[in-house]
Amino acid sequence: MDNIQQSSSNSKTFLSFSSVLSKNCLNIAKLLSLSGFRKRSGADVLTIFTVFIKSIFSGANSLHDRYSIKDIESPNCSYYALMRFISNSKHNWSLLLLLVAKTAISIISSLNNKGHINTLCVDDTVIERPRGKKIEGLSRTFNHVIGKTVKGYANLLITWTDGITNITVASELMSSRKEDCVIRSHNKRIDKRCAGAKRRANSVMRKPMLLIKLCKGILNRGIKAEYVLMDTWFYSDSLVASLKELSLDSICMIKKNLKFAFEGETVRHNLKNILSTLGQRNHTSDIISSVVVQTESGQLVKLVFVRNRNNRKEFITLLCTNIKLTAEAIVELYSRRWSIECCFKATKQYLGLSSECFARDYDSICALNRISYIRFIVLEIIRRHEEDPRSHGEMFRITCSAIRTISFIDALETLSVCFTSLIEALDKAGCIANGKLKDAYKIAEEIIKNWYDSISEFLKKLLKPSNIPEFLNS
Repeated sequence: MDNIQQSSSNSKTFLSFSSVLSKNCLNIAKLLSLSGFRKRSGADVLTIFTVFIKSIFSGANSLHDRYSIKDIESPNCSYYALMRFISNSKHNWSLLLLLVAKTAISIISSLNNKGHINTLCVDDTVIERPRGKKIEGLSRTFNHVIGKTVKGYANLLITWTDGITNITVASELMSSRKEDCVIRSHNKRIDKRCAGAKRRANSVMRKPMLLIKLCKGILNRGIKAEYVLMDTWFYSDSLVASLKELSLDSICMIKKNLKFAFEGETVRHNLKNILSTLGQRNHTSDIISSVVVQTESGQLVKLVFVRNRNNRKEFITLLCTNIKLTAEAIVELYSRRWSIECCFKATKQYLGLSSECFARDYDSICALNRISYIRFIVLEIIRRHEEDPRSHGEMFRITCSAIRTISFIDALETLSVCFTSLIEALDKAGCIANGKLKDAYKIAEEIIKNWYDSISEFLKKLLKPSNIPEFLNS
């Protein structure tokens, strides 16, 4: 159970949970100590934490099942010791998740090239507890997926991604701020100085304010990112302005009822009118057009109109606060936001995000929430190690230095030789009539010459007569 093997039959390498959690990788023992995890007696902190990380992969749906099923090996600690561990209000699970993410990002960033763009993805999902009545912090939350109000929490999540790997850096379980929607309020006897009180205070903050607070904490810990990717539910003029003050540009999809003014004007127009006034429009590409406009507060942003693939007559609009970025780059960066949706599905379906926890106190619920995302980080490190050849270190660098990129002229000459060799192969196969070989070569020369004439002036200057293949000069 400790070993995670790659699904590909060609790979024989594997990593284990123990090796990822060890000093050589995440050094989880040190991170637990920095996050305020302590135990006076019994099993040590690292042993109990490792039990939680591995429990979902043992075949049991919950911790209780792991002790009740005889076929599963029981941990080296009691069930009540595990419950006391996650219900401790002094344990700072948010800091632990952030430190684990920072260590994982430092490992992954070493595999990327210098200047690689890193982004933060923001989204939320609903963690349902439909039968809960006495669960701390439980409230009625609207689920946009099904269009109904359900019992549960709104899970605000921030992930870091380089376009290949997705790492969870912050997670908060939020309760409703309306007293009418609250089913059971938070415990007010918690010490205001401990981490549990801070978790409860964050749960009733407004999402934009909490998002800014979490982004500040992420940047202060040394995690580097340049853009924040958001869905339509998070966009607001004040939010993107606040993120801009943190040196974070925003890329988000916006609703069609928003209005913007052209640069230097005061009259604002809706998105449909802005698109209709644009002269240069691409009717074949998925990117229709782009324009720089002003928001209500006067901030310059770039709008990119993209064709809706489900309905070619409709369009969706992306907003970017970096007006120097090209439309293609904006679309490419925003496509990374889908990785957070995959994170939600993986943690809910396989890593026990919404099914493993049956606790009633808010500390235990938050602890198991963070543990699910730490499991996801461990699996992402293993996946990146198995699939990325750059993780093999010096062997990859030596191989790259031995490969020389062929010049453009050599590539053209190789293309021409392949074209003429095709004619020779057809002649040997009897596909060309006798005496027509010269005519075939002349046709090939005309095709290549026409291709040379159709390319840009830059390439024509580059292709000097000395660089043209010999069979064209003869």
